[in-house]
Amino acid sequence: MRITSGGLLDYLGRIDRQVKVSGHRIELGEVEAALLAVPSIAQCAVIARRRTAPAPAAEEAVRHCVRCGLPSNYPRVTFDTDGVCNLCRAYDAIEPHARAYFRTMADLRALFEATARAHPSRYDCLMLYSGGKDSTYALCRLVEEGLSVYAFTLDNGFISDGAKENIRKVTAQLGVPIEFATTPAMNAIFRDSLARFSNVCNGCFKTIYTLGMLRARDLGIPIVVTGLSRGQLFETRLSEEMFRDGRVRPDEVDAAVLAARKVYHRAPDEVSRTLDVRAFQDDRIFEQVQFVDFYRYCDVGMDEMLDHLRRTVPWIRPSDTGRSTNCRINDLGIYVHQKERGYHSYALPYSWDVRLGHKTRAAALDELDDDIDPAAVRGLLAEVGYDEQRIAGAGEQTSLAGFYVASGDVAEQDVRRALAERLPAASIPAWLRRVDAIPLTTNGKVDEQALSGLLADRTIEASDDPPQGPVEEFLAGVWREELGVPRVGSGDSFFDLGGTSLVAMQVMVRLCREFDITLPLATIFTRPTLAALARAAEEQILADVAGDTEVMDTQTARPASRHPD
Repeated sequence: MRITSGGLLDYLGRIDRQVKVSGHRIELGEVEAALLAVPSIAQCAVIARRRTAPAPAAEEAVRHCVRCGLPSNYPRVTFDTDGVCNLCRAYDAIEPHARAYFRTMADLRALFEATARAHPSRYDCLMLYSGGKDSTYALCRLVEEGLSVYAFTLDNGFISDGAKENIRKVTAQLGVPIEFATTPAMNAIFRDSLARFSNVCNGCFKTIYTLGMLRARDLGIPIVVTGLSRGQLFETRLSEEMFRDGRVRPDEVDAAVLAARKVYHRAPDEVSRTLDVRAFQDDRIFEQVQFVDFYRYCDVGMDEMLDHLRRTVPWIRPSDTGRSTNCRINDLGIYVHQKERGYHSYALPYSWDVRLGHKTRAAALDELDDDIDPAAVRGLLAEVGYDEQRIAGAGEQTSLAGFYVASGDVAEQDVRRALAERLPAASIPAWLRRVDAIPLTTNGKVDEQALSGLLADRTIEASDDPPQGPVEEFLAGVWREELGVPRVGSGDSFFDLGGTSLVAMQVMVRLCREFDITLPLATIFTRPTLAALARAAEEQILADVAGDTEVMDTQTARPASRHPD
């Protein structure tokens, strides 16, 4: 490839410069074209970096917490001398505060009554109905409460015939209208979810949340109800860190979850590239439609749930979905997660179900003991188009490095955001570096050896702006630990580094505890860079010091508590 003085690409030799990165075939020319589309970038080059991965360590026998069943291969889990895991011990300390977040069915009725008065609608809510046991029980209870429900199901291409029959029979008996939604982009969304999270659920959830919220808005329905279990709520929304010392009130959690949802729906991924998500670019849709998690209000064990289904509706566990009660692709997600992450994708939420009394330890361990058919999974992998060898335990691994010449100020975060709007995640270079000029060989081609030397001279993961001051340094350490990244710079964005809403809340709780301050959990969503978040903490520290000084002057040197009960 030659880069002319005008910045146009003149290809020499093969046009299709393809490489394989994490199982995805990537055309380097397409990545370079996306870079050139960024304003102020005049020239660029993208090269493939290859390295030999270390051989995997020998596996150790898996232990399980004697109380919740959490396995020892779950990240950062430890066990005390009694065989109890650190998450169980942490929950013991915050259980009263955590349970204050949960509500009752009476609270749910009051919520619907207040919403109906403020936003009259033909339907009280749109229920995200998967046809599984949890969402079927939730649907039954909503109807029993006398609510007018509109059921909304995502047909992701792998809903079993048995689950579809359940959905039709249950909604018919309950007198609930049912809509099946779908998108031709589902396999691409699954591939993106597997590449990002080593599971299929994240992509499926975001698709149904997006389509469901848009449908509720169009129908004038003010509430979307989810059937996430309490264990899934702790996996995706909550954390034992949030409730330590009782510092986080339910309304603060709700505000942080809403802020996270806005970031979530605006984040670039395959869903945002393939679905119409323009409505999520401002806050109006979030004001028109709110999410309600049914199991935040309903405290029910699995045995009681299944008994209720047997007595009230024609729901039968499908025979062709493995452990799932609605979806054939679930086994694929479990298989890939175990292979790529080393532990079961349901290990954490099931352990929370046990802590919260919704499952017994024996039931959780039984559900984690999957009988997955590798041949069937490989058939699903081929159907979705995902390469299970994309993360190999050993051997050569490939990643991309991009170099660009820019005429003005352009931040790396802005470049990454622009690339994310045009490219799938696997095609975005792991390393980006601004250079004064693209080095060329005597033949006019890009000198890839010289570019590789630039990477060797300067570790590309190292930021140009290292953390400054104790708050930034503390936060950088927390981000490295929580996000698994080697380096964090002052200008890095938490979400660009792979942060999620749950980890964001954990970061905020750790920050407030470390410096004995109170900040809204949503601060990290409005000030996501390391420097900006550290400044928010420093401003609060100074405000608290000033407030303490004033109190000491006016109340005979007796400082007031910063965290009233």
